Amino acid sequence: MKNSQSQSLILWRQVGGVAALQGAITLTWMLYRLYLPQLLAGFGFAGFDRGITILEDSLAIAIEPFAGWLSDKQRHWMGTRFPLIVVATILSSVIFMAIPAIFIFGNPVSPLRWIFPVVIVAWAIAMAMFRSPAVSLLGQYATQTQLPHAMSLLVLVGGLVGAARPVAGDFILSWGPAFAFALGSFVLLGAVAFLRSVNPDAAVSELPPDIAISGAVSIKALGLAALTGMAVAWGTRAMGERILPYVFQTQIVGVDAKLLMAGFTLGLAVSCLLAGAIAVRLGNQTTLLAGLVATAVLLLVMVLSQGFVMVVVTVLAVIFTNSFITTGAIPFALSLVPPHRGGLGVGFYFGGFSLGMSLYSMVFVAPLAVAAVTTAMVGAIAFLVAAVCVLAGDRLKLTPYVTN
Repeated sequence: MKNSQSQSLILWRQVGGVAALQGAITLTWMLYRLYLPQLLAGFGFAGFDRGITILEDSLAIAIEPFAGWLSDKQRHWMGTRFPLIVVATILSSVIFMAIPAIFIFGNPVSPLRWIFPVVIVAWAIAMAMFRSPAVSLLGQYATQTQLPHAMSLLVLVGGLVGAARPVAGDFILSWGPAFAFALGSFVLLGAVAFLRSVNPDAAVSELPPDIAISGAVSIKALGLAALTGMAVAWGTRAMGERILPYVFQTQIVGVDAKLLMAGFTLGLAVSCLLAGAIAVRLGNQTTLLAGLVATAVLLLVMVLSQGFVMVVVTVLAVIFTNSFITTGAIPFALSLVPPHRGGLGVGFYFGGFSLGMSLYSMVFVAPLAVAAVTTAMVGAIAFLVAAVCVLAGDRLKLTPYVTN
């Protein structure tokens, strides 16, 4: 009886379907980021990649919450979020394959060449339309107390894919855009097909019949979700773009920094399994708060550390503490809203994350020119802001909507 009850707390097959889709999303974005400078340069838009990235993040600020809200509506009307996910995924796959086709067969000296960046941005919009609805499915597949455990599988799969970028970037570029983008498209379609095969409309528990989609949602809660996403984006960007490369290049001599970055990403992905289990036992709010505060402190310690042993110990500690952030942020956003508004809560978190990425790119135009200590202070403050959001969210006490 106990085993049966434990199994009912998480629908692992469905969580696996979302994890597969998360892995496919990570793969397609990785391929896109690797090839974007080359593709733009080939059409006479060299140096436009940074501006397009900022534009994509800016558009996602509104698209992510809208897509989450729309998926909530759709689930209320049709009993499922899946049609929106399928349509947006198919559209993304088609546009993704069209990008290298335009590059190969298009005319880079024609006035119509401006179609190329438009298609690129259209693809990013299509991708933003199904991320929030897909990730919000975790609210159906796990009870609130088990959400960090379920989220750890998504982080694991995404991390395993993402760890390939630092070490396999040149190899992937050798494939050519046609093969690489076709592969990404087919993987994306395969992932959504797999999710469809495991009954994506399943749920660990039914919502009370008297809860309507028109129920009130706290503006403060949505604001906290967005601010948390923005703060986590700043802290993560500061750590991954400036602090870790600086530490690896200056303090760990003789080892390729790209290999170390891949190891860090892989370590973070694996440690999330342990972090998820700990968060289930101690409570997500507690572990997320501890992870944010500890990571903020460790960023400063890491950038000021001297000596191989001290640096290695600090980096390993950051991997462990940061794993509580990656597994706990989405469950925190889901806890801020009633279960029938999970798409909106996740959408506001991702929208805030995109806002943070966009603002960071505009503020730090040349991130490598900024002192590593200064960047560490910025990252630490960002994580502490997110910690304040967690404390404020705990006071809202919107969690009684979910039952075990």
